[in-house]
Amino acid sequence: MSGCIEMNAEIAHNRYVLFSTFRKSGVAVKTAVWIAPFGNNEACFTVSGDSGKVKRLRNNPNATLQQCDVRGRVVAGTPVVEATARVVTGADCEPVNVAMRNKYKIQFRMLEWSSAITSKIKRQSVADAAVIVTFK
Repeated sequence: MSGCIEMNAEIAHNRYVLFSTFRKSGVAVKTAVWIAPFGNNEACFTVSGDSGKVKRLRNNPNATLQQCDVRGRVVAGTPVVEATARVVTGADCEPVNVAMRNKYKIQFRMLEWSSAITSKIKRQSVADAAVIVTFK
C-alpha cells in the first residue's frame, strides 16, 4: 500500500493537474490547477473561497487528479489518482502559499501581486482559500 501512496503523491510534482470534483448528481467537473507537494501523502493549491470547486468539495470531499497541460488536456497514459480534499481558510492558507511559492517561484509571486491589485480594485479577495488533497 505504501508504494501506491508514494506513486499517487508523485502527481504533485507535475506542473499542472486536472482536478476533478463532483456535483451532487455525481457528474465530474474538471479544472486544470497548479499543485504543490504538501507534507506526507498530500498536495495543495490555492483557490477563491467562493469558487465552484469549494462549494462542491463542501458537499463531497472526493476528488480525482490526473496530469494535464495548461489547457486541461490530459497527458495520454497517465493514471487517475483518487483522493479526498478539504478546504482551508484564513491563517491555515499560509503553509499552502509557502508550498506554492517554493514550487512556482516568481510565477506564483506574480500571481499573488496581481491578485492583490485585483482585490483592491474589486474590493474582494481573489485567492482567499486553499485546497489540501490527501491521496487514497
